[in-house]
Amino acid sequence: IPAAVAVPADRDDLVALVRWAGESGTALVPRGAGSGLPGGNVGAGVVVDLTHGFRTAPKIDAEARTARAGASITCGELNSAAAAHGLRLPPDPSSGNYCTIGGMVATNAAGARTVKYGAMRAWTRGLDFVSADGEVGVAGTGAPGHRGTEAERRPETDVAPWLRQHQLVLENAAPKTRKNSAGYLLANQPDNGWVRQLLIGSEG
Repeated sequence: IPAAVAVPADRDDLVALVRWAGESGTALVPRGAGSGLPGGNVGAGVVVDLTHGFRTAPKIDAEARTARAGASITCGELNSAAAAHGLRLPPDPSSGNYCTIGGMVATNAAGARTVKYGAMRAWTRGLDFVSADGEVGVAGTGAPGHRGTEAERRPETDVAPWLRQHQLVLENAAPKTRKNSAGYLLANQPDNGWVRQLLIGSEG
């Protein structure tokens, strides 16, 4: 049973909630559609219902083959918008009609097509995020011009050097499987998107 349920209306609400939680030592449990089976969307803290305030409609760029959408837009809604252009988001979890894009990113959602097309990590170019201390940032492909806030710079200055130093260990520790959607991508990165890679699959 959660201590309470918070329903932020927008990013400013979420920032205020995260800062209050940090100051008061209160646990927050982010929740989208609640379709995740492992239980990462339940807990004794304050459940944060993110299905109402982050519903920016999908914007499809057919020429670039990209889409931008609010975190609480469902995979089904995104694919409906993309289908008008002959496109789709390849990851297809069993809850695909109602799971949220934010939840898919948080769990690095997969599905039956993942062996061919990859999990959500392979299809996520950038994220807007709120850090644990209430800072707002953008996690893109890691281009230097995009690290404009402390929330974006901190992983690059505090985490990335350690990761680079331990690349060989990280590469050897990765399971030798054809499909693996668990954990973080900390080795063999195609770009310098450290912040993005630490956010994708971060639930729990």
